[in-house]
Amino acid sequence: MTTTRQHHTRTARHRRLLAAAAIAATVTTVTAGCSKDDKAAPPPPSPTASPSPSADPQEAEKAALLGVYRAFWDASLKAYSTGSMKNTGMESVGVDKAYAKVQATQIYYRDNDFVMTGAPNLSPRVTALDSAAAPPKASITDCIDSTNYIQVEKQSGKPVETMDKNRRHAATYTALKVGGAWQIRDFDISRDQLC
Repeated sequence: MTTTRQHHTRTARHRRLLAAAAIAATVTTVTAGCSKDDKAAPPPPSPTASPSPSADPQEAEKAALLGVYRAFWDASLKAYSTGSMKNTGMESVGVDKAYAKVQATQIYYRDNDFVMTGAPNLSPRVTALDSAAAPPKASITDCIDSTNYIQVEKQSGKPVETMDKNRRHAATYTALKVGGAWQIRDFDISRDQLC
């Protein structure tokens, strides 16, 4: 038979265990999945907030174009610094005359035992976009600053003296969207038009 005192002690102990279990469950739930590498989750959107319309309905296309333009430059830099078009990624972003011009320049550097070091500063802008054309077409203009993009002798690393002392040139690139993907088709880097 249980006395009142024993019953009271068991009940108090039972309550303490339930309280401890509830606290442990709460702590586990709150901290589940957290680690020092986790970032805080963004707060849920306000029910009254509505997405603001884009100021430029072609913003996504322009962003895609500039991404392809930068990928074209990345591929060009690989070709000019290695002396090879292999494994540059040029085939997916530069075609037709653009591909041929990069390849011709890469061959010139290779045949003369030159490579390019560093990288130019780019500031491209989409200046024309015709999404209704078949296929869609666009133009990108840039002021290419090659101050930190230097032609050097491959073996010695010695800079090659060039006739062109100006390091900032205006450039125009044309692109077409074929098979759902933008590609750089041609370009002209002006030796006369400075920026």
